[in-house]
Amino acid sequence: MESTGKQIRPLLSLLASKACGTPNNLTISCAVVSEMIHTATLLHDDVADDSIYRRGKETVQSRFNPAASVLTGDYWLARALTLIVNERDMSVMGYFTKAVQELSEGELFQMQKATTLDTTEADYYKIIAQKTSSLFIAAVQSAVSTMDTDERVLENMGRYAYHLGLAFQIKDDIFDYTPKLNTGKPAGGDIMEKKLTLPLIVALNRASIDEREKMLEAVKSAGPDDFELVTKAFALVEKYSGKQIAQEALDEQCKKALECLEVLPDNLYKKHLITLTKYMGSRES
Repeated sequence: MESTGKQIRPLLSLLASKACGTPNNLTISCAVVSEMIHTATLLHDDVADDSIYRRGKETVQSRFNPAASVLTGDYWLARALTLIVNERDMSVMGYFTKAVQELSEGELFQMQKATTLDTTEADYYKIIAQKTSSLFIAAVQSAVSTMDTDERVLENMGRYAYHLGLAFQIKDDIFDYTPKLNTGKPAGGDIMEKKLTLPLIVALNRASIDEREKMLEAVKSAGPDDFELVTKAFALVEKYSGKQIAQEALDEQCKKALECLEVLPDNLYKKHLITLTKYMGSRES
C-alpha cells in the first residue's frame, strides 16, 4: 500500500463540513476514518480479486500472502471503528457501521453475479451503490452531522454523496474499457475477473441474442489473464457504444449531485465541491 491514491473520501468529508461550518476534532476523525475503512476494503478486495497490482504497485497479498492482506485489512478496519467509538458519538458511529455492512453485502452480491453472469443494470447500480456510494455517504454525512446544520442540509448532502459515488464508479468502469489511459491499473481487469460493468452490460443489452450468448460463454470459459476475452469484450463495447452510453449515465449522476449542492450557502468550499463534481464527469485519470 505504498500509493496514497486520490484520498477523495476524506477530501469530500472536509470540503462538505467546511461548506457548512468550522470543523472540529470529531469532524477530522470522520475524514480519517473514511480513508482507513477504504484502505481496509482495498486490502480485502485484492484477495477476493487475486490482484497482483493496485495503483501500479504490488499488492500486499501478492508480495506476501492473502492472509497478510486480510489481516492487515482487518487491523485497519478495527482501528477505524475504535477511533469512532472513542469519540462517543453514536450517530457518527451509525453512519460508518452501516457503510461497512453495505460494503460487505455489495462485495458478496458482486461475487454471486460473477458466478451467474446475469448482472442487469439494476444489479449493477445496486452493487456500486453498496460498494462505492455507501462510504461516500458515510464520509460526507458523518462530517456534516458534526456541524450545526438542519436535517434538510444533511439529507441533501447524503444524496449528493450517493450520486457522486455512482459517478465515481461508473467513470472507473469506463476507464476499464479505455486502454490508452494511464490509470495505474491494466484495462480489461473487470472482465477478466468476470465482472459485468455498465459499458458491457449496455452492449450486451443491445447485441443480438447470438452475440450475447457467445460473449457470456467466452466470459464463463475464460481462464486467468485471458487477453483474447478482453479483446472480444472491447470489440462488443465499441460496436454498441457501451462507453458512450455509460458516459451519459455518468453525466446524469453528476447533474443530480450538483443539484443537491444548491442547499449549501455560497462560499469557497461549495465552489470546490462543484468543481470536483464537474471534474468527476470529465476526469481523464
